[in-house]
Amino acid sequence: MQPIRQIVHDAPQFIAVPPEFRHRLIELIIWPLEEATPVTESSEPQFLIAEVDRIVIPSREERNARW
Repeated sequence: MQPIRQIVHDAPQFIAVPPEFRHRLIELIIWPLEEATPVTESSEPQFLIAEVDRIVIPSREERNARW
């Protein structure tokens, strides 16, 4: 039995499984072929950045102090 590789240009909501593959152990891989937009220095970050007034970094002694 030969594997099936098929490129779908407009993916439907459901993909039919050929009759010869039904009720068998199969591997189904869905891989988007569209390229991801490249990340540049001027592009928006893909994560959330918290806006804070200032960053407080305690000293080593303050971090290791036993309360």
